[in-house]
Amino acid sequence: MTCKIETLKNNDRMSTQELLQTITRKIEEGETEFEIEACGQHDITGKGANLLFRITNPGQRVGAMGMDGVKIVVEGSAPADIGWLNSGAEIVVKGDGGDTAAHCAAGGKIFVGGRVGTRSGALMKHDPKFEPPQFWVLKNTGSFSFEFMGGGIAVVCGFGCEDLNSVLGNRSCVGMVGGVVYVRGKVEGLAKCVEQVKLDKFDKDFLKSGMKEFLQEIGKPELEQDLLDFKNWSKILPLPKEQKEKKISVKEFKEQEWFEGGLFGDLVEDNGEVFALAQSGDARLRKPEWEKDLCVDCSLCLNNCPQKAISKDLARYNTDPDRCIGCGICSAVCPRNAWRMV
Repeated sequence: MTCKIETLKNNDRMSTQELLQTITRKIEEGETEFEIEACGQHDITGKGANLLFRITNPGQRVGAMGMDGVKIVVEGSAPADIGWLNSGAEIVVKGDGGDTAAHCAAGGKIFVGGRVGTRSGALMKHDPKFEPPQFWVLKNTGSFSFEFMGGGIAVVCGFGCEDLNSVLGNRSCVGMVGGVVYVRGKVEGLAKCVEQVKLDKFDKDFLKSGMKEFLQEIGKPELEQDLLDFKNWSKILPLPKEQKEKKISVKEFKEQEWFEGGLFGDLVEDNGEVFALAQSGDARLRKPEWEKDLCVDCSLCLNNCPQKAISKDLARYNTDPDRCIGCGICSAVCPRNAWRMV
């Protein structure tokens, strides 16, 4: 029997916390099938074996951290972060998906019956002890897709996207070091760290074996014959280490690769300065102050400062603001709390 949960009654909306607590309680009572009429609640999923969720109108991160044994079907579209950190769940979205779909996915399968937004597939990864995550998209992705991808399998079918310059948007696969992206249609603006090559027999067999399940789940089985015409398919792989270009500085990257003027060039002039990862001087979030009356002159602060910013003049300890980054180690090692961070 299906457990039905309505999250909006008489204009009274159930909170995300209350919904998730209700799901957990029902699972503990033995429920395994859920029909949830959501109203933007986020992180909808559950933990257990053989769980099925049918959801309408979810909020962000539907299926977040989904576990093996869980299946989630979204009737319609879903906003950002579908399957965020998915660890084994099967997630089906029959409409479009928002930005960062399959972000950090490490297991399971994510099927989207429309398009997905920017940075989708970013940071996908694969633990060799488990099956690689799969991410299937019927139409296209937004820009910066598969950014820093480290593993897994993505399939972008490009259906109905013949007029697009690129079914992967612009600047796809930046920083990609692992995994594979199968794509059907035109691709432009790929990062220089990857290569686009033809399919081999293994690739075609994989697509044949997986396409039927994908199309059945999103309710489009009639598209199988068209999508398995391989003349417009290719795959994207990270370049071997020896073929990658030599490293360049951040300044060179801004001048040669990044948007002219920077992301906010219409508002703020980018002078090309590269800031340090940890700030010193006036840019510190906090700074140490020393109290002489508490100090026992053990020199632990002097010996443990990673920036060599502390000096000793007779019986007085001082800090050099141009070296100090406000890390607080001097305060942490002091046995008498002679250093405090302000």
